[in-house]
Amino acid sequence: MKRLTSVLMLVASLVLLLSACGSGRVKIEDYEWKMRYIMHGEDMQAIVDAVGEHDTAHPDAKVIEMTLAAKDGKITLFDRTSNTVYEGTYTLERKTPAGADYKITIDGKEGYATVAMTTYADGTEEPTLPINLGTHSIYFYAE
Repeated sequence: MKRLTSVLMLVASLVLLLSACGSGRVKIEDYEWKMRYIMHGEDMQAIVDAVGEHDTAHPDAKVIEMTLAAKDGKITLFDRTSNTVYEGTYTLERKTPAGADYKITIDGKEGYATVAMTTYADGTEEPTLPINLGTHSIYFYAE
């Protein structure tokens, strides 16, 4: 009987520990997101089409101020530069130890997004949201 009680206590402790591990996951709903850049692939190279703020590394890129908010399966992108709103939907595909993967549709274009913490060379971390819509990718960071 003592052995059964010990095993049950161990299992209960393990379940509590494992359920707490996923509680720190980053989710798309957790933040308002600000666009860092938009790019597309061409001839095996990534071409930056637009940046979120003046970027000396990409002087030919258009500067666009765009935000993204997500709630209850709905995505809203607001391009403050042109005063344009884009709407879409998202569904959770899978949770990962670092964040979550989503299937998304924005203005009829289907794609995928991943939300996770990005760790930089200096050790700092930042929640990030890359979205892939066919040949274009949009990279957001938490505002």
